[in-house]
Amino acid sequence: MTTNNANKANKANERKARDARNETSGPGSAAQRLDDDAWLTACAAPGRRWFGLAGTLQALETMVTITRWGALAWLAQGVLERAVTQETRGLAVFAVASALAVGAGWAAGALAERGARAVATDLRRRLTGALLPAAGRTSETGPAEAAWAMVDLADDVADHHAQAAPLRRSAPLSMLAVPAVTAAVHWPAALVLVLTTALLPLNMRLAGLFAQHGADRQLGATRHLNAVVLDSFRGMRTLRELGAAGRRGRTVTTAAERLNKATMSVLRRAFLSGMIMDVVITFSLAVNATYVGLSLLGYVRVPHAPQLTLFSGLLVLLICPVHFAPMRARAAAFHERERATTAARAIRDIVTDTPAGTPRPAARPGLSEPVGVSLAAVRFRYGGADHDTIRADAELDPGTWTALTGPSGSGKSTLLSLIAGLRRPTGGEVRWQTLSVRQPPALGGCAWVGQQTVLLDATVRDNIRLGRPDATERHIRRAVDAAGLDAVIERLPEGLNTRLGEGGWGVSTGEARRIAIARAFLRGARLWLLDEPTAHLDADSERAVVAALRRATEGCTVVVATHSFPLAAAADTVLVIEDGRLHAVGSVNAP
Repeated sequence: MTTNNANKANKANERKARDARNETSGPGSAAQRLDDDAWLTACAAPGRRWFGLAGTLQALETMVTITRWGALAWLAQGVLERAVTQETRGLAVFAVASALAVGAGWAAGALAERGARAVATDLRRRLTGALLPAAGRTSETGPAEAAWAMVDLADDVADHHAQAAPLRRSAPLSMLAVPAVTAAVHWPAALVLVLTTALLPLNMRLAGLFAQHGADRQLGATRHLNAVVLDSFRGMRTLRELGAAGRRGRTVTTAAERLNKATMSVLRRAFLSGMIMDVVITFSLAVNATYVGLSLLGYVRVPHAPQLTLFSGLLVLLICPVHFAPMRARAAAFHERERATTAARAIRDIVTDTPAGTPRPAARPGLSEPVGVSLAAVRFRYGGADHDTIRADAELDPGTWTALTGPSGSGKSTLLSLIAGLRRPTGGEVRWQTLSVRQPPALGGCAWVGQQTVLLDATVRDNIRLGRPDATERHIRRAVDAAGLDAVIERLPEGLNTRLGEGGWGVSTGEARRIAIARAFLRGARLWLLDEPTAHLDADSERAVVAALRRATEGCTVVVATHSFPLAAAADTVLVIEDGRLHAVGSVNAP
């Protein structure tokens, strides 16, 4: 019994300790919240100059608007007293102030938008650096989440700063200016305004009380729907062959309904907080209007207070909404901040995915030097896996062809990505070596040809030039010849100027592969990595692609992952992956 009680006590203590750790460092903890807020605030740095100017113009707009309503009240007083000079001057001041207010508001909006573009551009640049192989970093972020972060989340953060950052400069001045002017013409009205304003901070707290939970749910639902839709499009052919398209459609529908519910929940909360804000503001305006009306009628008299005239009473009523406008905007920005915080957290998870101290890639080897590959006790394990995907220890000589074979899913593509530097090994090291240099893989320093060839909606020339944007016509012609594309180009109606892609000319899978080979040749890399380059080709197309590869890679080091016997037979050395280990086979001789 004593032992059981002790075990229960230990478990209770462990649970309390775990809860304490979660409270101090978990996703919803105060420390995590402060960290998220600090990172979100730092995102505004690229647009801070424009936001500051926008805030100054917003404050100027408030001052000019107060002047405009003062001129209107003065004009009304002149009309009542039939003072023609006062009417004329009041009308002129009203017109000029109105034009200035419109101009200041437009300029403030344009500057805030410019700042938002600067913030979004900076976030997309940082996302690009994290998602694409650059500066020695890699990312395992899925394409759906990556596209979502690029397109939507960066704009969510930028739009929040475009709304909130200028307000931080303009709101205090605007909210002090109206009570100050009101106190100058009739201090009891200013006192009523200040007392009714005290109700608003509570509402602003209510505005964001449940917003974070709703934003997190919406974020999760959107991420799930993006992944489901992308996977569905990728596997559409397989789904059709299995007759599972209908079931997959129901899965997409369920994910869409989940997102719809999360979005409606966020909208309901926003509507509720906005409604409460409107009620508080309407109450304040009603109290001031009642006081002004009763004072003008003589029913209310405050001792030692100046007499309320048509000018002062009308001015108080006209500038009251100006006083509450920044508060309404701050309440909206407060709600949007929760959405921006959630977006910033998702972006930060992507851009800070690389451990500190990751080395920058070394310089790319000279193009004239053959490149060998050294795999020294290389191990790679995917996050969360309980075993290594691949173990490799081999030396690939410069200027040779090496074929990687093995069952599907054995790790051939993973090993190629390790050689290319697209992934970092869990253990061991990958080195490129030449006669003068031994270095880690230089991202972008090798040529990659895979089984999926992407052809842009552009001409054949432009599709080939992707490998080297500054290539001359002579370079392109050499690439066409090396890839064996001469006959294909002659067949096309406009030769290299023939447009491919949607609405353009079509080419076969084998011809598309040869265009990819021409791209790779144009890069001038001396290390080629080929991932199933002859997959899904008939025998004739496969022979043509192998011949093109042999011509294009003369004098280069080639590592090719393949199931094809003819392609493996063309290699100098064959390595097989069995049970995650790389073994040497030697060479394959065609019968």
